[in-house]
Amino acid sequence: MISSFYSIFIDRAMRQLRHAIPEFAGMKTGEQALDVCCGTGDQAVYYAKRGLNTWGIDLDDKMIAVAGSRKKNYGKDNLNFRVADAAALPFDDGVFDYTTVSLALHEKPLALQQQVVGEMRRVTKKGGAVVLADFGVPSGWFIRLIEWLVGGEHYACFKVYQASGGLETLAESLKLNIEKRGGVMGRGMALFLIRN
Repeated sequence: MISSFYSIFIDRAMRQLRHAIPEFAGMKTGEQALDVCCGTGDQAVYYAKRGLNTWGIDLDDKMIAVAGSRKKNYGKDNLNFRVADAAALPFDDGVFDYTTVSLALHEKPLALQQQVVGEMRRVTKKGGAVVLADFGVPSGWFIRLIEWLVGGEHYACFKVYQASGGLETLAESLKLNIEKRGGVMGRGMALFLIRN
């Protein structure tokens, strides 16, 4: 159910963000990319179509099933998906040129956000980049409505994320050196690039 809702509404609404990330980060053909909390895989497919060797991971096996069908339709071998925990990534240190997470941090408690970003940094090569993309603060009414409809712990975490300052607070808590900031969709989405 949630994977269908996600695919129909969220993926389509976030196309502008997905297309902005590779340009923002300066991704190049042949580089290695990991999309963390990849959901139904649109971001990872987009990276692969741009010629990056791409992995997408998500903890939800239903999301990965949808992503797997997208891989099959894509039909090339530079794209892989697997079920995995973003807080304990199943990759060696320093494997990827880029690790990205889009619209997943706001739904997690701060301690888990910190774990996820720590793992992203661990698997990113020295000189590579970690890209964080999530809701800007404050979010507009439509975003707040969608998050309220999702409800539960997701919405509770979103409210804390918004009230505490979003990605800025996360970056400060980890003492991250933000090399570049950006935004899309009228700054409704914030982008941070952290050089590893």
